[in-house]
Amino acid sequence: MEVTPYTPTDYSLARTDNNVHRLPPIRSSDLISKSDETPVYTVHNTRYALPASNIIRGISDQQSGEIDSWPANASGGSGAFRSLALTNQGRLVSMGTNLRGKMDTAPKPKFLAIIEDYLYTELKALGVEESTANESRLQVFREVFSAIIDDFKTYKPLLSAIKNEYEIMLTHLNDKVKELEPLRQQLVLLSEQCDKKLMQYRKEEREEILLLKEEKRRLQQSIRQLTNQNQNLETNIQRLQEEVSNQYQLYRKELDARKLLINDANDLRNQQEKRADEKEGLDEQGMKKEDPIMMRIALKQARKDLNGALAKITHMEANYNDVVPRRDFIALEAKSNEHLERIKELQTTNDNQSQAIEHFRTQNENLKEDIQRLQREKDELNIKNENIHDEMTPRPSWHLAGEVIDGGAERWQNVSTNKTSQERLVILLNEFTGGGNDDDGTGNQSQSSAVPDQLSPRGEGEQVPFHLRSSRPVKNRRLTRRDVAVLVQDIWTERRISDKQDGRTKSLSEFIYEFFRNRYGNHNTAVEMGYNLDYACKRFKHNDNCQLFYHILSGEADEDIYHYTKNLIEQLAERIIKESETYPNGSVTTEKFQNMLTKYLPNKSANDISELVAAAEKEQPHEEQISLAKLFSVDDEDNYGEFIRVLKRQLNEDKQSYIHDVVEKIENLSSVNAKDLEQTLRAINPRIQSNELAHVVQWTFEAKDGSQMPSMNVNDVLQRLQNGVFYRQHALSS
Repeated sequence: MEVTPYTPTDYSLARTDNNVHRLPPIRSSDLISKSDETPVYTVHNTRYALPASNIIRGISDQQSGEIDSWPANASGGSGAFRSLALTNQGRLVSMGTNLRGKMDTAPKPKFLAIIEDYLYTELKALGVEESTANESRLQVFREVFSAIIDDFKTYKPLLSAIKNEYEIMLTHLNDKVKELEPLRQQLVLLSEQCDKKLMQYRKEEREEILLLKEEKRRLQQSIRQLTNQNQNLETNIQRLQEEVSNQYQLYRKELDARKLLINDANDLRNQQEKRADEKEGLDEQGMKKEDPIMMRIALKQARKDLNGALAKITHMEANYNDVVPRRDFIALEAKSNEHLERIKELQTTNDNQSQAIEHFRTQNENLKEDIQRLQREKDELNIKNENIHDEMTPRPSWHLAGEVIDGGAERWQNVSTNKTSQERLVILLNEFTGGGNDDDGTGNQSQSSAVPDQLSPRGEGEQVPFHLRSSRPVKNRRLTRRDVAVLVQDIWTERRISDKQDGRTKSLSEFIYEFFRNRYGNHNTAVEMGYNLDYACKRFKHNDNCQLFYHILSGEADEDIYHYTKNLIEQLAERIIKESETYPNGSVTTEKFQNMLTKYLPNKSANDISELVAAAEKEQPHEEQISLAKLFSVDDEDNYGEFIRVLKRQLNEDKQSYIHDVVEKIENLSSVNAKDLEQTLRAINPRIQSNELAHVVQWTFEAKDGSQMPSMNVNDVLQRLQNGVFYRQHALSS
């Protein structure tokens, strides 16, 4: 980069009140030149000696518009300088020793040196030496340029016009920027509105498609029903026609049988008459009287009657062979008319249903066309949406946060509803860091959400828990949720070890103090950690482990709840894992695992066993067999998998059912004493052991100071049972 060396002179400038150099314009009246004296340059009543006339022309400063000749490649010595150089880009840079030796220097005109010195001083005072866009830097150059314009009288109009045009253009561009700023904001607002409208359209489209699909399914079902009904009607018509044909055949047969019966009746009547006549013609001895004349007349008449009867029969057979009796005809006609009307009704119904089917078919075609149109619109909107999402920042999948925070997806839904992205981010950060998330588990921040720097002391009285006895404020260490969970797990581990070795001789509060005292080595830190643990458990009460620990520590819940649940899980794990050692890799099939659960949990129903097996399969979805050791694995925060969570939930449901049975027995009592509770429990669970019954009664009527209360109201008894070890089954099947 080529640079022009800058060599300031010894001239100084007058300083303003703000101790900043200001370069005044040079007026011709300020210049004094005498032929017999050394020329002088006066600025603000300060006189400066000009160079001799043999160096510069004596009248160069008086001739307006002339510039000293100073070639860029001129060589010559220079006095003391500040190691500065002017680059081709207009920047003043400091020259190093290497650069100085490579550059030629030449004496500059005094006015140019003053101008450059002023320019450098101003830029350095304002801190804008770098060549960047800056109003202060522009103002310095504007003042320098104005001073140069004022000095050159001849070119002042032209230079002023040029400067004015630049100023007009700068003002115009600034105005344009100010005018475009609202447009930019409006563009951002319009983009957000388009995004919201797009989401709304997608939601409406999704709902409309669901409605159309449901309508399509309903119409198809109606079409199927109508088609089946039409087929049934056609089947009924065919069946009725066959019945009418069969009925007609029966009537024909009945007619023939009737004719035969009439003939038989006539024959029998004739035979009876003949017998009567024969009896009348017998004598006393029973011999037939012979009367030839009468016999001849009778024979003649009989032949005549026979011929008439034969003629009548022949006439009847000829004319009435296909005729039925009138009563039968009337009955058949009425029944036929009834069937015909029924057929007409069925035909009308069939026609109406055919029209309805055709109408539904037309509607179905229209719906198909609408669905195709909506599908095309949906595809277009999806393409537009993808294009917009490609151009815009992608939205995060907030529902995934429910898989990592305490309380699961249900609590995340509660705390993130109607929250902006920034508020959700703050909630997540608070969950991970443990800061300022004192919510009640439903998404409502508590009024005391600000985390104090110090925790107020509770005093040193006997009523204060042992690990909180202090009269001085305690520093808040701002424990995170993980810190609290790990600390609680360590306390429970040490507590169980201590109970196995020495028995339970101390309260949980005393044990916590000794735990911190042994870990940190002094009383103050032990009390401080006790306060921080108590405060953090209250803050993270949405965590099941922290909530149970705090209730036990405050005396609201029985400590044996934790030990009972832990022992039950460990015993079940020990027996199942021991039995699984006979199988490869400790993995069994679903059927064998179900048999194990039925064997060791005999009081569980079939639905409960199926639910536990389903939870195990859900916990290991990609495994062909169930790894039993993984089902009982626990992390350093005392968290189990889905199988143990379902088992705990079933234990709680068993407790609630047990308490419900107690409520039905004692809800009508005004108060309950120990004897009433003992009789109620024996009536509900006759197999309850004496030590279990004594423990439940003692816990229920035990006051905070350790004494036994004579009686309690029903609600208090139920609350104590809720917070105690109150289960129907206390041991696994051997």
